[in-house]
Amino acid sequence: MPSIETLIAEQVEAAHERIVSTLSDLVAFPSIVKSDPKEAGPGERDCQLYLQKRLEHLGFSTDLWDPDGPALYAKYEGRPGANKGRTFEGRPNLGGVLKGTGGGRSIMLTGHIDVVPPGAPEHWTTDPFVPVLKNGFLHGRGTVDMKGGVACMLMAVEILKEMNIPLKGDIVFTTVVDEEIGGMGSLAMVDRGFRADAGIMTEPTANRIAPLCHGILWGKIIIDGIGGHAELTPNAWYTSGPVDAVQLCRQMLDGIDILNRRWMFDPKKNHPLMDLPNQIIVTQVKAGEHPSSMAGKAEIIIDAQYLPSEKDEFGLGGHVKREIEEHVKNVCQADPYLRQHPARVEWILDADCAEVPADNPFVQLLQEAVEAADLSSALSGFGAHSDIGLPTSLGNTPTINFGPGDPAQAHQPNERVSVRDLIDCTKAIALAVQKWCS
Repeated sequence: MPSIETLIAEQVEAAHERIVSTLSDLVAFPSIVKSDPKEAGPGERDCQLYLQKRLEHLGFSTDLWDPDGPALYAKYEGRPGANKGRTFEGRPNLGGVLKGTGGGRSIMLTGHIDVVPPGAPEHWTTDPFVPVLKNGFLHGRGTVDMKGGVACMLMAVEILKEMNIPLKGDIVFTTVVDEEIGGMGSLAMVDRGFRADAGIMTEPTANRIAPLCHGILWGKIIIDGIGGHAELTPNAWYTSGPVDAVQLCRQMLDGIDILNRRWMFDPKKNHPLMDLPNQIIVTQVKAGEHPSSMAGKAEIIIDAQYLPSEKDEFGLGGHVKREIEEHVKNVCQADPYLRQHPARVEWILDADCAEVPADNPFVQLLQEAVEAADLSSALSGFGAHSDIGLPTSLGNTPTINFGPGDPAQAHQPNERVSVRDLIDCTKAIALAVQKWCS
């Protein structure tokens, strides 16, 4: 008689068209996250209502709610996920619980359904919200980040239910909003009481087990120059002449490069599961007021990474913030103008990170499950940020990143996921749930 692992694998393979269809349904909802939440459209809510209906059909008790952003910020100010100004009217989180027979370990399957804007339409070969299946790949915004993972975790549970496999432990299923803007949706989810003995967050890891992610800091380096006519020979700044903020900006960018080179060889900035050291990535530069005027002000937006071992007493990146601030100060000391008019750093976002140890029982069980699905059980780091820190630390639910799709496809035009990845991920999740909850 075939083993339970073989039977599950066969059922998942047979359901491959339904897996693709489920993801196609999810992609069709334009659940775009907005920097100003008041500009949000109905896509996030519509997507959650679709998932709620699917969960209730499987027997889940569900909870669909609009988080209270200001109340959460007041409660958790200075803690991970507490981002000022985020509101959630018409942007609900969804949670559900499928009760087991009792006496078993519970598992949480969690992900986000918000997606970043698709960007310029001319960069896409298809409509980003009209899913297209072509050459073994499903194309569309969110196929990788991370509606593909959400579809896999939903289909894994659906297939186990159809097979009437008895599970002692509960299955907790949560999908959140606002992940792409700082993680307050996951904070609201944990605050609502959703937790389990272990969790899988189906961020795109190319079906690699990633028990580690980066924390990120978004910051703005503000450089004040003195405006003046760009075409005339300037007087010295100390005799009331202009100072070109663009030139000062170049010096600061060079200084960031120097710090990145130091971090490259700093043991504190490296981890054996990460392919690259921590980095400070310049993502935006703004300067100038007029085409014929020297810039009187410049701003550099940075995205800086940190590891769980660098977290401060609040579970955030305070130590790394101070390190960057000190380096900016040192760069300013090398310039006579900046020495007297130093640049300053304003912090925009601090999103935490986590690491689940390799000897954790759930890590080891998930390795067994992915091996049974004919995938590599080697551990890796998730090079970007994910929300695993919130359920792991605040919710006492050790949570691991594991999901379909090449993470390099995330946020790109023509985002696409391999159907093979979807099938294999669904298979591994179903096997993990069966092993853990039985």
